Amino acid sequence: MRCYAFALAIVVSLFSVAPTARAATALHVAFPELPPIGPEAAKGVVIYSHGRSLKNEDMDSPPPAYLASLAHDGWDALRFDRPTREDSLPASSADLARRVQALRDKGYKRVVLAGQSFGAFLSLMAASQAKQVDAVIATSPAAFGSFNDSYDTWQMNATELYKHLKTLRQTRVLLAFFHRDDYDPGGRGVRAEEILTVRRLPHLVIDQPRELAGHVAGATDVFAKRYGQCLARFIDGAKVDARGCDTINTPAPEQGSEVVVGSGS
Repeated sequence: MRCYAFALAIVVSLFSVAPTARAATALHVAFPELPPIGPEAAKGVVIYSHGRSLKNEDMDSPPPAYLASLAHDGWDALRFDRPTREDSLPASSADLARRVQALRDKGYKRVVLAGQSFGAFLSLMAASQAKQVDAVIATSPAAFGSFNDSYDTWQMNATELYKHLKTLRQTRVLLAFFHRDDYDPGGRGVRAEEILTVRRLPHLVIDQPRELAGHVAGATDVFAKRYGQCLARFIDGAKVDARGCDTINTPAPEQGSEVVVGSGS
């Protein structure tokens, strides 16, 4: 059982001392009702990075439903909050990489970075900068605008993604792309699969799953219900295959069983 008094001590002792270049950024507990249990008891820690909107403050957005599933599964779930005015790819990714090392130094055996949109790019970049990141979950990676609002830079959501995938080292990589995402130039799933296979990195690419659409599809309850178990197994180190992950098409594996061998594993 998670103890709230112990959780408060964990927050004070672990997260407030994490080094940061900018005081406005911070690590917060993702779900107050699911407080951290600490490096000795937890499977590891998942740091979620939200997106970046020029219209709204994304620090106020709720964390994705799949993150709650991971917290229930024994992972400490944190969120890396950055106010829009302080947020940039170079500064925030370096900040996040430093926080990864701080949590390692505090005793966490496994560190996973998860992110949505701009936060997905931050997670991939920080994984290249940090000494060791065990896995990255990147849903709808985007940092260069949408087709309608930023046509001149929109294609960089693909080209910059490929560049960062080529710099990852010894990290398990899960990517998710969705239909009708105005930030997606298209074709990223196939190209990402090619890059990660050539680099021999364990990976899972969820590409255009049916009945999940839009830029924030990866944050929904539907995505968590269909893919949450697969995400948990993937970051635990199991070999997985996107074709066997979707619970609409595949019955849940028995306790202790392994999902079929995945590409790039």
